[in-house]
Amino acid sequence: MTRQTNSQIERHYFEQFRRDYPLPDGDVEYIDKPDVIVCGALSLGIEITNLYIAPGSNPASEQVQRHRREQILKQAQAAYLKAGGKRIELSVDFNPGKPIQEIESIAKHLSALAFQISSAPTGPVRPELFKHIESLRFVYLNANEYPDANWRLVQRFNVSELSVERLREVVAEKSAKLSAYQSCNRYWLLVVIDFMDKAQDQDLEWPAGTTLGVSQYEKVLLYKPQYRQVLEVPQ
Repeated sequence: MTRQTNSQIERHYFEQFRRDYPLPDGDVEYIDKPDVIVCGALSLGIEITNLYIAPGSNPASEQVQRHRREQILKQAQAAYLKAGGKRIELSVDFNPGKPIQEIESIAKHLSALAFQISSAPTGPVRPELFKHIESLRFVYLNANEYPDANWRLVQRFNVSELSVERLREVVAEKSAKLSAYQSCNRYWLLVVIDFMDKAQDQDLEWPAGTTLGVSQYEKVLLYKPQYRQVLEVPQ
């Protein structure tokens, strides 16, 4: 399957957004910097971005941790099979409160755990058997053997409160780039929270008595497309 480009993803979000929120009259043009222009009596530039709970540069962010979890499962299963292990399946839940810093040692411990439980019946693995692997929260063994056995993530998450400070950072970052955008009479910032991506999923509820602060955008709009929710952030 061909991976969508950022511009295709942004266009998809905007097509949903225009269904759920009234736009001023005008023709819609998809460009770059800003992502969308509504050409009417007054031109409106709309920049589109996603609100991640933590920036991807943060090693503890879900973006980074998700990749590290996947690498651990891949390396652990490969090592286990190479050493002659049965083609069992493991389902693993990692503890988000214990961010993964080192992949190889955890993969090694998980591979050893698989050998230890490989003759056990199907079911949850007793926590005392993996208490020395702090990043693990839950392990389930499928003792049946499959030619295409696959170890998989079964990650559980709690929905976070809206990260107001992170939003302020995003608005500041985007505001700093406005001078390089095509000139428009006014600008909106459309900030998408895609709950299908757990690195973004957070409540769309603005804390009472709180304001965003000064912004160069006429409107900052938070949008959860799957719920068709739009929140205009108070400035």
